[in-house]
Amino acid sequence: MAATDITPPRSGSLGDVARDIARSVMRLFGQIVAIVCAIIVGVLSSRAMIADGSMLSTDSYGPWVHWHSIGLDDADPYTRAHIVKFGTLRLAAHSAGVYEADSDTLGARLHSSCDYVIEGPDTGGLWWSLSVFDSTGALIANDAERYVFTRDTVATNPDGSYIVTLGRDARPGNWLPTSGAGRLMLVFTVLDPATGLSDEERVERTKLLPDIRREGCS
Repeated sequence: MAATDITPPRSGSLGDVARDIARSVMRLFGQIVAIVCAIIVGVLSSRAMIADGSMLSTDSYGPWVHWHSIGLDDADPYTRAHIVKFGTLRLAAHSAGVYEADSDTLGARLHSSCDYVIEGPDTGGLWWSLSVFDSTGALIANDAERYVFTRDTVATNPDGSYIVTLGRDARPGNWLPTSGAGRLMLVFTVLDPATGLSDEERVERTKLLPDIRREGCS
């Protein structure tokens, strides 16, 4: 065989292989990063929908959020998960209006380091209750053993309106202790009358939701 019949290896072939391997590794790495990011976004968005709801599962009225299918057979998965997360028994949406708030009327998150004034109108005979919970949905332990005010136990103004205060330190009147609970959640429940409510009356009921005003923080 003549020397000219021997074809020498292509110059740089090993470098080309190395570059191809590097490109493949980078593509694989990019795909893995994209998958991980998608999983993280999915988990975070699911957690947010379970904690705060969405347009599909809730209605918002100022700082108050109403889960409109709570307690119903056709409740969506996020509503069911929300109830499981906070571990509290809620009245069905067709028998009561249950509203939650984790921020004040101006949108600032509720926190036990701040004092609040909750002011609501006369509910016109409808029974209601107002409770404060920590961020996990647990009642806040306190020496006064105060956990809730209702239409039957709250001291009202002459016109039927009422004021409830939240704070760590004891004060006269309708006071709910918050101790050192950190982030807070308020739950306001209004029972439907025995005769029920029409859709229009349910909309009117939202006008009974109290304002949540922050007084100051320490």
